[in-house]
Amino acid sequence: MRKKGLLLTTLLTILLSSVLFWGKAEATQVETDIQTKEAESIDFSASMTKKMTRSGAQEITIDGDKWDQIVKEAYRKKFPDYTGEIRITDINSGEEITFEESFGELDNPLTRARVSAPVTGNPNSSIGKVKLYYFLSDGRVEHGSATAFKIANDRFATAGHVFYDKEHGYGWAGSGSILLGCTRSKTGGINTTALYGITQQVTNMDWIQTPLQDAWRSDFGHLKVKFYAGKAPANLSILKDPPSRGYGMLYGYNGKVNDVTFSKSSGNLVTATHNKWFGWLYESSGIQSAPGMSGGPVMNASNQVIGIHSNSGNGVSRSVKMSSTVVNALFK
Repeated sequence: MRKKGLLLTTLLTILLSSVLFWGKAEATQVETDIQTKEAESIDFSASMTKKMTRSGAQEITIDGDKWDQIVKEAYRKKFPDYTGEIRITDINSGEEITFEESFGELDNPLTRARVSAPVTGNPNSSIGKVKLYYFLSDGRVEHGSATAFKIANDRFATAGHVFYDKEHGYGWAGSGSILLGCTRSKTGGINTTALYGITQQVTNMDWIQTPLQDAWRSDFGHLKVKFYAGKAPANLSILKDPPSRGYGMLYGYNGKVNDVTFSKSSGNLVTATHNKWFGWLYESSGIQSAPGMSGGPVMNASNQVIGIHSNSGNGVSRSVKMSSTVVNALFK
């Protein structure tokens, strides 16, 4: 019995050492093997009107119909031989969706774990709504809606799957924008305090090449941007190598029709134990997310970013921890 016990202990030690070894090896690759893709630029200025508020800030109102028309015109330029109808559809449901519908507006009484949050103040004003477009050759423009947060003057951090799609096989997004301080205008359209165009998409090869069920461990990246209009918000503070457990608050823009525009959810965090995730993810049964909140920051009580929201399922949300490896990759 003693020999069997010793053998079992030895095998477990070897297994744990192997997991740690491969985890460290993958971490090195994640930090060094970075992939980039230039984004196609779209000029949305024709859809915007600008005015000064009483406080002296610039407010931008976007006409949703004009915005959608500009997207369709960009499709015509990309596929000049296509003569059929162009439809902008939701990447998840496949249903046709308009610019304004993707922002939502109603409180959902069934979602008690999330509460509507203001789009101003710290850290809220530094968190943006990402709108990404995948141009397909059959007349469809697949639209993805997500969240990103400002970490430097030229970039926003987000989840890798936000702009590099593995689930549907689309790969890199074609073009996109980030809008901040989004509210519904009383006179029609969407108000925003700042607008950025995406110029480059950056993620890691582990996310691109690894099978999806394991790739969540490295579901992060960043979007390099060009500032177009409004007032640039502050950069969020990041806590490198956060603790293995704690309390966190997730912020994000929802992407469903008739849902709250911007919300937060709070709960306890623990490090995920799945052996293929190498301890790189947080899990929480208290934090409940909605479609569109992917890429949102998970903050601690000091308003420091400790995670990037990745996915949720079976009542559990998961976020990539802000390890030194992840943070270093975000600033490459």
